[in-house]
Amino acid sequence: MEFKKQLEAKDIILGKAKQEDLHSIYNNYWCSEKTAKFMLWIPQKNLAEAQDRLDRTIAFQEDHLAFMIYEKATGEAIGQAAMIEIEDGVWEDGGIGMGEKCVGKGYGKQILNCFFDYLFGELNAKKVICSCHPDNIPSKKLQQSCGMKFTHTQEFTRKKDGVTYNAEYYAITKEEWENLRGFQK
Repeated sequence: MEFKKQLEAKDIILGKAKQEDLHSIYNNYWCSEKTAKFMLWIPQKNLAEAQDRLDRTIAFQEDHLAFMIYEKATGEAIGQAAMIEIEDGVWEDGGIGMGEKCVGKGYGKQILNCFFDYLFGELNAKKVICSCHPDNIPSKKLQQSCGMKFTHTQEFTRKKDGVTYNAEYYAITKEEWENLRGFQK
């Protein structure tokens, strides 16, 4: 399946990674211990590690619903976002995160709504699922503010550090999304 190369909202653009993103994605996102705390990745220690990760990111994004997050005001890469189809019509986040300077600006809600509009509106998805670490309060609040409902917890062990926790899962169906948007049937 071929996906759109860009999704856009008021303050952000979800676009495909490019080599010019190296310094901004490293400085805004990939080098941050605080940002990586609840994520599955390990912070990059230097630009050489970031370059290797950027090369892998560019290759992955070619044929996946995966993007760099760009702040419109600065044009800088500030994070990453991806959705993966886990079964026919059911999509799960493959990681959505931004650098700490961008948290609390409403960008997360814009990102999720871009995905909902595209997945439900154009790809005819049945359901979208997101998960988060139980201590990641901003992520939980974001998912709930976008109409997602808690569904369950599931034990998860992170490969990066072996930490086991009960990940919290939230979901929204196409019908729930349409009701929130006021679609007429």
